[in-house]
Amino acid sequence: MHTQDWQTNSETTESETSAKIDPKKIEILGLIKNKRFPERLGKEYIKTLPVCAFDGQIHLITEIKDLSDAIKTLRQYTVLGFDTETRPVFRKGVKHNVSLLQLSTPKEAFLFRLNHLGFRNELVEILEDSAILKVGIAILDDVRGLKKLSNFKAGGFIELADIANDLGIVTCGLRNLAAIFLGVRITKKAQLTNWERPVINSKQSLYAATDAWICLEMYNFLQRENLIPGKKIWQMPKSLNESSLRNNNKDTS
Repeated sequence: MHTQDWQTNSETTESETSAKIDPKKIEILGLIKNKRFPERLGKEYIKTLPVCAFDGQIHLITEIKDLSDAIKTLRQYTVLGFDTETRPVFRKGVKHNVSLLQLSTPKEAFLFRLNHLGFRNELVEILEDSAILKVGIAILDDVRGLKKLSNFKAGGFIELADIANDLGIVTCGLRNLAAIFLGVRITKKAQLTNWERPVINSKQSLYAATDAWICLEMYNFLQRENLIPGKKIWQMPKSLNESSLRNNNKDTS
């Protein structure tokens, strides 16, 4: 399978068009008052917000031969949006490895199918590189899943939920933070689809690209508003690092 590229500016979901993020709209909606944020927003209110989706180019990387160009592009940036997807589990005792790694620039999103590629060294090196910031939400879960594939040392990660907590926000999921910071609604319909299916469809790709890209957009908004105290680098809990090391040694013994 060759690299699949989609231009998503013609894609629509839920019968609404994808919303452009307008920083002025945030103030109009009353979400920011004297740089103070609500603790959370109600589900019914979020439903009234315009749907927002990534409208750049999506690259679905399935073959190793397409990896080099993707890495070359990503390394031109100092900040990337980050996320992963794993096949959902509906039966007790069943576990799946991370299927998809998403890294996004402002205009391009790269979706790496790890269940086809493996967790390649080129990808590991980006996730270890402290000079390239990777911005996401619930990073611990993502990194924990990736560590099952390779015991790498995560470097240069920014946890948006930690920043949101510092700003007095209590509910720090992606959907709530996108509504609070950007005044938009992120659809989660594709979240529980099968990420290991032979062919990922355009709706899944748009969902995955949006989740990584919107984290980058929120980070850029917080930077513009001077709401990030320097580089707030996320640190892997020491206990998890030690546990991963023990498991890795056990696997190779």
